[in-house]
Amino acid sequence: MNIKEAKQIRLVEYLRIIGHSPVNARGCQYWYLSPLREERTPSFKVNDNLNEWYDFGLSAGGDIIELGKHLYRTGNVSVVLLRISENAIGVPFQQLQSRSVRPCPIEEEMENVEVRELSHHALLSYLRSRYISENIGRLYCKEIHYELRKRHYFAIAFENKTGGYEVRNPYYKGCIKGKDISVIRYNKDIIQNHVCVFEGFMDFLSYQELNRKGDYHVCIDSPTDFLVMNSVSNLKKCLVELERYTTIHCYLDNDLAGRKTVETITGLYGEKVIDHSESYYNYKDLNDYLRGKRR
Repeated sequence: MNIKEAKQIRLVEYLRIIGHSPVNARGCQYWYLSPLREERTPSFKVNDNLNEWYDFGLSAGGDIIELGKHLYRTGNVSVVLLRISENAIGVPFQQLQSRSVRPCPIEEEMENVEVRELSHHALLSYLRSRYISENIGRLYCKEIHYELRKRHYFAIAFENKTGGYEVRNPYYKGCIKGKDISVIRYNKDIIQNHVCVFEGFMDFLSYQELNRKGDYHVCIDSPTDFLVMNSVSNLKKCLVELERYTTIHCYLDNDLAGRKTVETITGLYGEKVIDHSESYYNYKDLNDYLRGKRR
């Protein structure tokens, strides 16, 4: 089996073969108890439309090759291909193959979407569990309600540049109305010299909370704009926006994706970039630092 053949294998089917069944499925998204670590709440997602996986606990994801590296604890692609091939012995390849036509993303099934001021006690409680105060939450976030398959749901919503929303509650993480970066100006009419860059809006909210508490070990003491990537896949859009600034402060995750993103930004903007992740190097991200949750 070569790499091209391996990538044609449907992840959902491969996980079934090696003994992992989804806890639930929503549209083309399948949620599992992570096969890579012990957990009680499913936080390992497979997007059957893209045939890709993501483990929210590890902040890692990718295709079947990347999954194999984690499952079999090796960076050797030949070993990964061998293990995948061994597990697939006796299974007709037609059964293994990814479907060419898949269900639409769950967001396209949502109906009666309504955006409100953030006030629901359950959502405010969720923010408090992440050490984010109600005032900070209400200042930067909204509350979104929607119907999905005749059931009503609600979540915290964080707006992006093009009018879409990053959506989050304890059970769901996604995006409604299109993925994009979010830019928050210190002064809506003036671009500042400094900009702080975050991967997700929970880290941005954590920064605001730390700044409110006067934690200048991490926060900078000057007027600054803020850019939230909302996904490292938005890196290209992020780089275009960063051209406007003379100093770029990066507050990305202490993981491979975070490091590679900072390396890319630094490669383009050089000495303009300051990597602040060393200020919370014992923590996975800025929210873990705020909560005192060491790795």
